Parts: sequence; C-alpha cells; structure tokens
Amino acid sequence: MELIEQLKIIINDTVKAMDLLSTGYATVIRTSPLTLKILATQMEVIEPVAELTDNVRYKTVTVQGETVVINPGLRAGDKVLVMKANSGQNYIVISKV
Repeated sequence: MELIEQLKIIINDTVKAMDLLSTGYATVIRTSPLTLKILATQMEVIEPVAELTDNVRYKTVTVQGETVVINPGLRAGDKVLVMKANSGQNYIVISKV
C-alpha cells in the first residue's frame, strides 16, 4: 500500500474517532442546574456543558392580562434528544422525545 493511501486511512480513522457532531438521547436528572444523563454512555453532564435551545425553554406570554404557558420547559425524568458538539465538550438539548 502506498504512503498516500495509508495517510488517507489514518486521517479518516482520526476524524471518525473525534466524533465531532452526533445526536443521541438523554434523561433530565435535574433542571437547576440542568443535569442530563446521556443514555449511550451513562455519563452525567451539567450546565454550562449542557445547553438548551428555545424549543425546550420555559416560555409564557401575557394575553389580555392573563399569563399563558406556551412551553412548560423540562422536568426531571423527561427524555430529550441531544446533539453532541465539540467532541463531547457540549451537549445541546434539541427537543423532548
């Protein structure tokens, strides 16, 4: 095998091992501070490593003087879809499942 072919294989294996971006599932352990248990690894991650998108944040609006809950946010025990970024340095909660 030529040197260039060997280098290509090494580079491809290295990039795969870095696992730069992938999705998975987690369970919410606590909401304050946000603590997630990643199902694939059973590892717990805590804010600021675990971050929320607007899809899962608690939201209310006031309509004619009354407060209406648009999104109830997360609770302990919720199953969520997470995106791993920066080789596992951050986990971004995309949505509830």
